[in-house]
Amino acid sequence: MPTIKPIERRSLHAEVVDQLRHMIERGELTPGSKLNEKALCESFAVSRTPMREGIRALAAEGLVVLTPNRGASVAQVSEAQILESFLVIGALEGLAGELAAPRITEAQLEEIRTHHAAMLERRAADDLDGYYLYNRRIHDAIFDIADNALLKDMRRIIFTRIINLRFIARIAQDEWETAISQHEEMLVALANRDGPTLGAILRRHLQSKQLQVAHWLSRQSETEA
Repeated sequence: MPTIKPIERRSLHAEVVDQLRHMIERGELTPGSKLNEKALCESFAVSRTPMREGIRALAAEGLVVLTPNRGASVAQVSEAQILESFLVIGALEGLAGELAAPRITEAQLEEIRTHHAAMLERRAADDLDGYYLYNRRIHDAIFDIADNALLKDMRRIIFTRIINLRFIARIAQDEWETAISQHEEMLVALANRDGPTLGAILRRHLQSKQLQVAHWLSRQSETEA
């Protein structure tokens, strides 16, 4: 018999990190808000040790800010950082597409097509949460197929910093049509196993999102003025 290592139970620390990250992504913990360690411990039913370890881990990712004598708070992201993040994510998405397209299986392609169809149904029903869910599943699937752990981790860290803004819900109708059209182009490139083309589409897709966000930020500034 080969030597088999015992399976270790997932640590409380890892569970706390995932839960806190999810709350930041969903906007339940808003940028700039203080993390009430005692209340979080009570909500998660954990002691302060795993909670503090989890907060320190998120601070290392840049999602949380630790301030001496003031505790921890959710990191705030500036307009410049938001736009810069899209540039970096675009590069990561492009590389993931180049790696994923040549190796995608028919079963994986069919799964992405199913997500795409569900995404369109949710958009038609004006269910934006559902739209974002299936949209993200498509992009997540491409990274899974690319099978590069470092690439996936880099994208997750950057993406989490901006997802809680949920600004894409406010984009104009022509911008929605552009996004959906680009997703349809992705399906064609995946079906053709064409990595360079898929990479170029994904980079262009994220450039479009960056412009959409810039337009939204501009509209927000005009409203507040």
